[in-house]
Amino acid sequence: MAENPNNARSLGEQVVQANLAVHAAATATEARSIFTAPCACVVRDVSYTPDVASTGDNTNTTNLNVINKGAAGSGTTEVGNLDLATGTDLVAFDNTRIPLNSTYADGVTLAKGDVIALQFEKVSTGVLVGPGLVTIRFVPKVG
Repeated sequence: MAENPNNARSLGEQVVQANLAVHAAATATEARSIFTAPCACVVRDVSYTPDVASTGDNTNTTNLNVINKGAAGSGTTEVGNLDLATGTDLVAFDNTRIPLNSTYADGVTLAKGDVIALQFEKVSTGVLVGPGLVTIRFVPKVG
């Protein structure tokens, strides 16, 4: 096999995955780290594949918010969200995109060391979000 001195693979899309524990309906709003930028990059996509189904509800629900925590971990910018309202359900073992907000249509630009978190925002009495796999797709910035 020929050596690749330019490491061309690193210039294409990269995928990072992390397992998350269950978020119980009774649990208060909480955030979990899902990605630390290994280099300057642009996050293009975030998705969640739960192990169990969750049924959305307009009154008692949980919103999945993608938060840019920055390098210091104190950032609060919501860059994407999936509100589990009535008609928006999570299907067991089905990959569901968490859409990035329109401001980030071209992706979320991060510096090396910036952290992205997935926030489970409890609304009223909440809804259970089962354990699952979060997938982050990103492209390293060149230059």
